Amino acid sequence: MARVDIIMPQLGESIAEGTVVKWLKKPGDKVGKDESILEITTDKVDSEIPSPSAGILVEIVAPEGTTVGIGLPLGVLETDVAAAAGAAKSAPAPAVVAATVPASAPE
Repeated sequence: MARVDIIMPQLGESIAEGTVVKWLKKPGDKVGKDESILEITTDKVDSEIPSPSAGILVEIVAPEGTTVGIGLPLGVLETDVAAAAGAAKSAPAPAVVAATVPASAPE
């Protein structure tokens, strides 16, 4: 398993920082890729931040109420390679079905 930082994203051109309003997950929780894991507020926008990958939240670097600059870590995920591989296998490939067209009877 590898560690992946959850980074404070750029939420707008003139936004330099955001404040953690609420963590939607706690350390030890499993999260899916793009699943919302925390809420951030800025002077212009409120936003939920998605997980950068599937895994387990192992550390909250910026607790609720903390103001964090763009590009700085908010938390740390331990990536769950087995779950990511299982998700890829569970999605079935589209089946190719040959259409049979009945031959028309001569008139």
